[in-house]
Amino acid sequence: MRTASHWSRYPELLTSDHALLDRIGTVSDYPEGTTLITQGERPEALLLLLEGRAAILLGQVEVDRVARGDMLGEMSFLGNDPASASVVTLSASRVLRIPRAAVEQQAASDPGFAVRLYCGLALLIAERLRERNRRLFTQELTAADYAAAWTDTLTSLRSIQLPPIVERYVAAYEEVGHRGAFLWRWCWRGVDETTLPLVPEDWKEHLLSTKLLAIILNVLLDDLADQRGSEQLLESALSIPFHPQGRNAPPPEVPPEERRYFALIADLWHAIEARVRELRYHDAYRPLYVFDYQQVFNSMRYSVLTRNRPALHNLAENRAYSPHNMNMMVFATIDLMSAPVEASELGAIREGIWYAQSMGQIANMAATWRREVVARDFASRVFVQALDAGVLTAGELQNLPPEDITARIESSGMEERLLSEWTEQRRRLDVLMSRVRSFDMVRLVRGVDTLLGMHLAARGLI
Repeated sequence: MRTASHWSRYPELLTSDHALLDRIGTVSDYPEGTTLITQGERPEALLLLLEGRAAILLGQVEVDRVARGDMLGEMSFLGNDPASASVVTLSASRVLRIPRAAVEQQAASDPGFAVRLYCGLALLIAERLRERNRRLFTQELTAADYAAAWTDTLTSLRSIQLPPIVERYVAAYEEVGHRGAFLWRWCWRGVDETTLPLVPEDWKEHLLSTKLLAIILNVLLDDLADQRGSEQLLESALSIPFHPQGRNAPPPEVPPEERRYFALIADLWHAIEARVRELRYHDAYRPLYVFDYQQVFNSMRYSVLTRNRPALHNLAENRAYSPHNMNMMVFATIDLMSAPVEASELGAIREGIWYAQSMGQIANMAATWRREVVARDFASRVFVQALDAGVLTAGELQNLPPEDITARIESSGMEERLLSEWTEQRRRLDVLMSRVRSFDMVRLVRGVDTLLGMHLAARGLI
């Protein structure tokens, strides 16, 4: 028999709310091993576990367990998103299923009920994120486990259809660059996960496409800096953005074999600029956009400096400059151009994005450092940490065989140290959630978590 005790963990709800939810819900019994929620699918109901136990699975990795009185599917219900995890019963279980349509119908006629329910769900989500963060990055799960949780995500990338404008520039890139098609679909999913939830739905594809064009531009500039290593060529390329004459600016003087490459850089930049200028709040955030992009360009300059002068490497500057190469501060400013926010919250929003960007770069470094050994590209913080800890010297980085460098990094725990830095920043991001009311910061935090899993699962592919 059901009693009000199964609602005791939700103090925001009134006794009358308990009775209402019991009345509009239906009770079902399930055997052990039943999948109640499937990762990637959109559940159309809230589930309350009345009896039994269940496991929360990311891919095939168990990251949490729930028991009597626990709510399931609350993230998808609140955001109308696909489920971020699967839920499978661990014993015979009884479940109260509360249909979305019935809740929305009641909420339309009783705003007070809606406020109480949605507030309760938001608080529950925040608490679960804090607890999951604590659990995931103690000794209970390794980086390999975390990567395995998102392996299925990589399979789903093949079904992504990029918009025509993106496909056009991917084709143009393939004529001068060497990155595979997988990267662009992977990036599309990444920017989708970390786009601020304030973006109006009818502008979302426009913004995602603009960001992917910016990523293609970033790759062109990165390849110019990292593989060709010429400060002069990089500076010539960086003279194109924000040139006072815009499209009428004369092309930079470069060797003939570089002209097609530079023409694509210019074409991409002007396409990005045109799309950004369409956004409603472009003028208000233009100074911030210019500032953020200049930080991206300085990050590239720093990469060239340290590549050509390895003795410059140090942890303080690596942490200060290199994260901007992720473009996430630029992307957040573009998001702000699409919808208004409370001006008093801009500082907290920017701080949150700063941590998200830094964490995104740590994830990228963890995924790519091994292939960078072969290219003698030692900008990743893994190598800077190794220099700082005395695991390797600058001379050894330049002269040891790649397999010896990789072995030393792996045996010294440098990657684990890097992921510990991610964990600490993740805790700080958790604290910031309560300071932002203009949009749901929980969704950004969830996106950053997914970004780490995607990076670790995609080692060797990006």
